[in-house]
Amino acid sequence: MLPGVIGVMMATEAIKYIIGIGEPLIGRLILYDALSMTYREMKISRDENCPLCGDNPVITELIDDYDVAAENPDTFAPAAD
Repeated sequence: MLPGVIGVMMATEAIKYIIGIGEPLIGRLILYDALSMTYREMKISRDENCPLCGDNPVITELIDDYDVAAENPDTFAPAAD
């Protein structure tokens, strides 16, 4: 049941975004507890030091060779300053 619930939530967000209705979860995170059937919402903010989406990103392209990345993950990690 859990994958179905999460999948429906993800699909709903995609549909809302594509057709421009409702309020998207941009800047918010939904926490779902399947055992108690409860939801919690947390506000999240952008990290200006994020290596992917920060002010000076160092991750600028996708890795399309999983085997190489899995063999040596340090090769694909951003360099520490």
